[in-house]
Amino acid sequence: MERLQPTSGGTRPPPHSCAVRRIALAFAFGFAAAPTHAVGLDLHGRLEVQDMAAFARADSLDAALGARRRNDMFGNLRVTWEPAWDRWSFALHYVVTIDNGDSVRFARAEAGLFPAPPSTWFNLTNRFFDHGQVSASQSIDRLSLGYTASDFVFRIGRQALTWGSGLVFRPMDLFDPFAPDAIDTEYKLGTDMIYTQFLFGDGSDLQIIAVPRPARKGAAPSSNASSLALHYHATLFGHQTTWLVARDRGDWTTGFGVNGALGEATWNLEFVPTFLARGPMRLSALSNVSDAVTLFDRDATIFVEYFYNGFGVGGGAFDLAALPRDLTDRLVRSQVFNTRRNYLAAGMSLQATPLFTVEPTIIGGLDDASVYAILSTTYSLSDNLNLVAGAQIPVGPSRTEFGGMPLMPGSNTVLAPPTQIYIQLRQYF
Repeated sequence: MERLQPTSGGTRPPPHSCAVRRIALAFAFGFAAAPTHAVGLDLHGRLEVQDMAAFARADSLDAALGARRRNDMFGNLRVTWEPAWDRWSFALHYVVTIDNGDSVRFARAEAGLFPAPPSTWFNLTNRFFDHGQVSASQSIDRLSLGYTASDFVFRIGRQALTWGSGLVFRPMDLFDPFAPDAIDTEYKLGTDMIYTQFLFGDGSDLQIIAVPRPARKGAAPSSNASSLALHYHATLFGHQTTWLVARDRGDWTTGFGVNGALGEATWNLEFVPTFLARGPMRLSALSNVSDAVTLFDRDATIFVEYFYNGFGVGGGAFDLAALPRDLTDRLVRSQVFNTRRNYLAAGMSLQATPLFTVEPTIIGGLDDASVYAILSTTYSLSDNLNLVAGAQIPVGPSRTEFGGMPLMPGSNTVLAPPTQIYIQLRQYF
């Protein structure tokens, strides 16, 4: 695929950066194509190559940092090894990521503005190249040992865990949740944790999770930076229910979820109160309805979801500097992704042909009438090769969440999501 040309404000990639990209991608393709039996390991994984263009507002922070229009070529190789013997299992995921484009410099400039605490205990990421507009890193994203019995599961190490029934928003998912605009949701970030699950004869189960974290890079884990959670699932009065109690980074979080049937559709409700160590209780809530239908003689799944962000700011003027501390804490550690309170999302997944799927989603901010439109399409080129393309378009006037949030009162510079278009190839092996 031809690389998009840089804008007039951009710079031509230096020759060594292009060479790094070609060598790395050639290595990745060669690794993906190599027969795994040659080394005696049952290796699997995914190779992803993406080209993305982003277009920011003229008054945005992106433009102020010289990245109003940017283009990136991105490569990601994930190699997975998950052997099992008797009741024991092991998981190891090795990931190599290369980014060549304008966003590399922008990410460096932005990193100092919004520093984030460690998301997990051990730093298993090595940035082995970072120069100009090329960045390359390698990481271990899964590294766990597990034991499974008929009524008991235990795993220790880096692993992924998802809680809650949200389709776009995920208030009950405390550990590295996907953002509402996440492009790739096939692999969730791994977290260092101890996971225990007890399975009961009536079909209910209890999960107990401990996530040790340091408050700052290089420090020992501390109780106020770590998490301990209990998650119980049971059927009550014919409905599936979920109960959550967690001490998460010094605050107490509880949750209750219930789902049921509405005709042929399925509905979900979630209530997630958080009791702040230094502040009031914040209640987040979610409800959604989804259904499998036939549209234009094609199979489709449709949904609508309402989300109340208990940490968000209500209607009226707002700016980044005045956001509540409990909200900014969750924004920088990627637990919450939105700044307002009320949102309505709707979307569908339409199988236009047996090989082609279209997934449009609209997210509306009800407090300021701004909108975020998402379109994702997937075409199956073969059994193990998919072509993915899409766009994300924020719509709204200045001084709204999706139109642009001022950095401070009276500021003419706003923090605004850019318009993005992308195309990917995903090869599985």
